[in-house]
Order: sequence, then C-alpha cells, then structure tokens
Amino acid sequence: MDDYQEKVRKHAAEGVVWSRLAGLLPGAEDVDPVQGAWDIGEQEAGLFQLVDRLFQLELSVDDRTRAELAAMASQWGVWDQLATDIVDLPGFQGKLRVVEGLEPVERGDMALVPWMRCEPCGRILALEHRHESWGALSASPVSYVVSVPDATGSQFVFDAEEQDAVWRALDRLTATCDPSPRE
Repeated sequence: MDDYQEKVRKHAAEGVVWSRLAGLLPGAEDVDPVQGAWDIGEQEAGLFQLVDRLFQLELSVDDRTRAELAAMASQWGVWDQLATDIVDLPGFQGKLRVVEGLEPVERGDMALVPWMRCEPCGRILALEHRHESWGALSASPVSYVVSVPDATGSQFVFDAEEQDAVWRALDRLTATCDPSPRE
C-alpha cells in the first residue's frame, strides 16, 4: 500500500468513528448537520455542534466515547476549546478517565500534560507540548505519550504530525493492561 492509499485508509477509519459519534444523537435533524460537517471538511464546527447537542439533550456518554470525543477534538485542534465540555458530559467515567487542567510535568523544553488514564492498569496518556519562547505551552501537542507504570518506566511516543497518532496512542492506552512494550 502506498502512502496515499494509507492516508485514505486512515481518513476512512476516522470517518467511521465520526459517524459513530454523530450517531449518538437521536434524530436525523441532529445527526445530519454533524455528519455533513465531516463530509465538507468542517470537522471543527461539527465537533462543536455534536458536543453542544449532547449537552442540550443531556445524553449520557460512556468512558470510551468520551475518550474518542477527546481524541477527535485533539485531532482537529479544538481540544483546548472543548475540553471542559467533553470532560463534563453526562455519564460515568469508568475504566477510562479523560481529564483536563492538571499540572504539566516538565521535561526540559517540553511538558507532559496528563490527559487520559486507564484506571485498572494505571497507564497515562499525556499530551506533550513544547515551551514557546514567550513561556506558554504550544497550542497543539508535539506528541502523545503513553506511560506504563512498570519498573522500567516504559513510554510509547506517537508523533502528533502523523495522521493517526492520537488514535494509535488511544489504542495503546486501552490495550490489555499488560504493561510490557510491544512496539
């Protein structure tokens, strides 16, 4: 498979997740605008519509769905604007917790911002941001880092520039709770 075909495959896989998220809404009058936003390349607007309607309708989301909403928001650069709303959506955060507003862990000119946690095994998915010259953290993450609580301090780093990095990081976070690295 060449690079173009791989890119198309990854976009289609993300489209399946998008359609499932849009399908959380109860009727076509809600689903169609959200799905239409994907179809015309207005994912950011579609995410705002989706999260707003979930709140207005007081629809409950499970922990995996909340994590997928967070991943989609990060993928399309609107996590900072939607973080509080996604975290506060109705529904139980069980095995997988999405968090915001935690203090970054400094790593030289970078900082890890805890983002998600797998409760049973303690794995953490963090957003790695660069410190900008004016002191703030970069708006978009440089990478996604999954930390495994083992004796070696294993980490899996996914370059945020790669099209499906956030999805691979989420998969690594929610993989079996076997902490041994497999990549």
